[in-house]
Amino acid sequence: MNINYIVKEELLRSFPVLFFSFLIIGLLNREGYIPLGMSGVFILALFFTAIHFSFMVWYRKKEQIDNNNISFIINHILSSKSHDEKITELYKDEKTKISSSIREHMGLLIITILLYLAYLYASLVYNIDQIFWFLVILFTGSTLSKITYGERKANQKDPMRLLVFYVIACAFIFVRYLVLGYPILPILKGSIILGILLIFLVLGIKWSQRKQNSDN
Repeated sequence: MNINYIVKEELLRSFPVLFFSFLIIGLLNREGYIPLGMSGVFILALFFTAIHFSFMVWYRKKEQIDNNNISFIINHILSSKSHDEKITELYKDEKTKISSSIREHMGLLIITILLYLAYLYASLVYNIDQIFWFLVILFTGSTLSKITYGERKANQKDPMRLLVFYVIACAFIFVRYLVLGYPILPILKGSIILGILLIFLVLGIKWSQRKQNSDN
């Protein structure tokens, strides 16, 4: 295990973490929820990024994880298996990975993004009735579900895919709010609260699976 290689990968990952941390904290600061100046916002974002970097390097070194895929690492953290069982089970079938399911349906994902961009363009240029937004939700939700879960029954039992689906869906919604000029803070606060609840739900499912494994 080359620790320098892990440090390099996590340093590269720290840039988007810092950007999104700065963006979210800056929005909260602008709305008065966090009384900080711009320097304070940057320092706080840098602090969260440093915590993320330190944890990822420590965990990947401890668990000997060469794969830098974030969904792989999160699934490894939440797995109830022992270290050897985790490595064996997560690598034995590439087709069960979330990233594999997304790659398998990459064409559908591209079509969904293009249609979504067409909807946003039509909303801006032609001021179409936003009743069509409900049709867009139904179509996008169904395609994202197919992309995230795939067609294998084993994938339906993976709670991590629910979090992946939620993050992708939130990205689509945030883009709509930004492009159409809607206030993003209320939807951001709601998505964070719901995201925290989903994390607790996933942890509960993982704990239940761990208990069943120990009973067996």
